[in-house]
Amino acid sequence: MKARPDLLIGIGNPLRGDDGVGALLVEELAEELGGWSTPAAELKVVHQLTPELACTLAGAERVLFLDACGSARTVQPWLDLLQSEAGADAAAAGLDSHQLEPAVLLALAHALYGWRGEGALLRLPAFAFPHGQALSPSLLEALPEARRLVRLWLQG
Repeated sequence: MKARPDLLIGIGNPLRGDDGVGALLVEELAEELGGWSTPAAELKVVHQLTPELACTLAGAERVLFLDACGSARTVQPWLDLLQSEAGADAAAAGLDSHQLEPAVLLALAHALYGWRGEGALLRLPAFAFPHGQALSPSLLEALPEARRLVRLWLQG
Protein backbone atom coordinates (compact mmCIF):
# COMPACT_ATOMS: atom_id res chain seq x y z
CA MET A 1 0.00 0.00 0.00
CA LYS A 2 1.16 3.54 -0.75
CA ALA A 3 2.32 5.79 2.07
CA ARG A 4 -0.17 8.48 1.03
CA PRO A 5 -3.59 8.08 -0.56
CA ASP A 6 -4.65 9.20 -4.01
CA LEU A 7 -6.92 12.24 -4.14
CA LEU A 8 -9.86 12.51 -6.53
CA ILE A 9 -11.54 15.90 -6.81
CA GLY A 10 -14.87 16.19 -8.62
CA ILE A 11 -15.38 19.75 -9.81
CA GLY A 12 -18.68 21.32 -10.79
CA ASN A 13 -22.16 22.41 -9.85
CA PRO A 14 -24.52 19.43 -9.72
CA LEU A 15 -27.48 21.79 -10.17
CA ARG A 16 -26.31 22.97 -13.64
CA GLY A 17 -26.78 19.95 -15.88
CA ASP A 18 -23.56 18.56 -17.36
CA ASP A 19 -21.42 20.85 -15.19
CA GLY A 20 -22.01 18.49 -12.26
CA VAL A 21 -20.60 15.35 -13.92
CA GLY A 22 -17.27 15.48 -12.04
CA ALA A 23 -19.10 15.61 -8.72
CA LEU A 24 -21.44 12.82 -9.83
CA LEU A 25 -18.57 10.45 -10.69
CA VAL A 26 -16.79 11.09 -7.38
CA GLU A 27 -20.04 10.58 -5.45
CA GLU A 28 -20.55 7.25 -7.26
CA LEU A 29 -17.01 6.22 -6.36
CA ALA A 30 -17.56 7.16 -2.69
CA GLU A 31 -20.61 4.91 -2.63
CA GLU A 32 -18.69 2.09 -4.31
CA LEU A 33 -15.71 2.39 -1.93
CA GLY A 34 -17.93 2.72 1.12
CA GLY A 35 -16.87 6.23 2.11
CA TRP A 36 -15.16 9.49 1.21
CA SER A 37 -11.87 8.54 2.83
CA THR A 38 -10.19 5.15 2.51
CA PRO A 39 -6.54 4.10 2.92
CA ALA A 40 -6.19 4.12 -0.87
CA ALA A 41 -8.17 7.24 -1.84
CA GLU A 42 -9.47 10.52 -0.49
CA LEU A 43 -12.51 11.89 -2.35
CA LYS A 44 -13.72 15.49 -2.55
CA VAL A 45 -16.42 17.38 -4.41
CA VAL A 46 -16.04 21.13 -4.96
CA HIS A 47 -17.83 23.73 -7.07
CA GLN A 48 -14.48 25.20 -8.07
CA LEU A 49 -10.80 24.92 -7.20
CA THR A 50 -9.50 27.40 -4.63
CA PRO A 51 -6.02 28.00 -3.17
CA GLU A 52 -7.00 26.35 0.13
CA LEU A 53 -7.02 22.97 -1.64
CA ALA A 54 -3.22 23.11 -2.07
CA CYS A 55 -2.83 21.91 1.52
CA THR A 56 -5.16 18.94 0.94
CA LEU A 57 -3.41 18.14 -2.32
CA ALA A 58 -0.01 18.17 -0.57
CA GLY A 59 -1.06 15.14 1.49
CA ALA A 60 -1.74 12.99 -1.59
CA GLU A 61 0.53 10.78 -3.64
CA ARG A 62 -1.42 11.46 -6.83
CA VAL A 63 -4.39 13.64 -7.70
CA LEU A 64 -7.08 13.25 -10.33
CA PHE A 65 -9.35 16.18 -11.14
CA LEU A 66 -12.67 15.33 -12.81
CA ASP A 67 -14.26 18.27 -14.60
CA ALA A 68 -16.78 19.05 -17.33
CA CYS A 69 -15.29 20.48 -20.50
CA GLY A 70 -17.79 22.68 -22.29
CA SER A 71 -15.60 23.09 -25.36
CA ALA A 72 -15.21 19.36 -25.80
CA ARG A 73 -12.97 18.35 -28.69
CA THR A 74 -14.60 14.93 -28.69
CA VAL A 75 -17.69 13.21 -27.37
CA GLN A 76 -15.50 10.89 -25.27
CA PRO A 77 -13.73 11.77 -21.99
CA TRP A 78 -9.94 12.06 -22.06
CA LEU A 79 -7.11 12.25 -19.53
CA ASP A 80 -4.49 14.99 -19.55
CA LEU A 81 -1.35 14.60 -17.44
CA LEU A 82 -0.46 17.73 -15.49
CA GLN A 83 2.91 19.03 -14.32
CA SER A 84 3.51 20.07 -10.70
CA GLU A 85 7.00 21.49 -11.15
CA ALA A 86 5.84 24.70 -12.82
CA GLY A 87 6.94 26.60 -9.71
CA ALA A 88 5.86 29.65 -7.78
CA ASP A 89 5.88 31.97 -10.79
CA ALA A 90 3.28 29.88 -12.61
CA ALA A 91 1.21 29.56 -9.46
CA ALA A 92 1.30 33.31 -8.83
CA ALA A 93 0.53 34.12 -12.48
CA GLY A 94 -2.63 32.02 -12.44
CA LEU A 95 -3.67 32.72 -8.86
CA ASP A 96 -7.24 33.84 -8.41
CA SER A 97 -8.72 33.76 -4.93
CA HIS A 98 -11.99 32.29 -6.21
CA GLN A 99 -11.05 29.85 -8.95
CA LEU A 100 -7.94 28.05 -10.18
CA GLU A 101 -7.07 25.76 -13.03
CA PRO A 102 -5.87 22.29 -11.94
CA ALA A 103 -2.30 22.84 -13.21
CA VAL A 104 -2.04 26.11 -11.26
CA LEU A 105 -3.25 24.39 -8.07
CA LEU A 106 -0.57 21.71 -8.57
CA ALA A 107 2.06 24.42 -9.01
CA LEU A 108 0.83 26.14 -5.86
CA ALA A 109 1.07 22.88 -3.86
CA HIS A 110 4.56 22.38 -5.24
CA ALA A 111 5.64 25.94 -4.38
CA LEU A 112 4.12 26.02 -0.88
CA TYR A 113 4.55 22.42 0.29
CA GLY A 114 7.16 20.90 -2.01
CA TRP A 115 4.54 18.52 -3.44
CA ARG A 116 5.99 16.33 -6.17
CA GLY A 117 3.16 13.93 -6.85
CA GLU A 118 1.44 13.08 -10.10
CA GLY A 119 -1.53 15.04 -11.38
CA ALA A 120 -4.09 14.34 -14.08
CA LEU A 121 -7.28 15.94 -15.33
CA LEU A 122 -10.16 13.84 -16.63
CA ARG A 123 -11.98 16.11 -19.03
CA LEU A 124 -15.61 15.11 -19.41
CA PRO A 125 -17.42 16.32 -22.54
CA ALA A 126 -20.27 18.62 -21.52
CA PHE A 127 -22.99 19.91 -23.78
CA ALA A 128 -25.86 21.37 -21.73
CA PHE A 129 -25.87 23.53 -18.58
CA PRO A 130 -29.53 24.20 -17.68
CA HIS A 131 -30.75 24.50 -14.12
CA GLY A 132 -31.32 21.01 -12.74
CA GLN A 133 -29.51 17.73 -12.33
CA ALA A 134 -30.32 16.10 -15.68
CA LEU A 135 -27.33 15.20 -17.84
CA SER A 136 -27.40 15.53 -21.62
CA PRO A 137 -27.88 12.35 -23.70
CA SER A 138 -24.38 12.74 -25.22
CA LEU A 139 -22.77 12.95 -21.79
CA LEU A 140 -24.76 9.95 -20.55
CA GLU A 141 -23.33 7.95 -23.46
CA ALA A 142 -19.80 9.00 -22.44
CA LEU A 143 -20.14 8.00 -18.75
CA PRO A 144 -19.11 4.32 -19.14
CA GLU A 145 -15.80 5.41 -20.73
CA ALA A 146 -15.30 8.02 -17.99
CA ARG A 147 -15.83 5.39 -15.29
CA ARG A 148 -13.37 3.09 -17.06
CA LEU A 149 -10.72 5.84 -17.17
CA VAL A 150 -11.18 6.59 -13.46
CA ARG A 151 -10.70 2.91 -12.58
CA LEU A 152 -7.62 2.67 -14.79
CA TRP A 153 -6.16 5.74 -13.12
CA LEU A 154 -6.85 4.30 -9.66
CA GLN A 155 -5.00 1.12 -10.66
CA GLY A 156 -1.94 3.23 -11.43
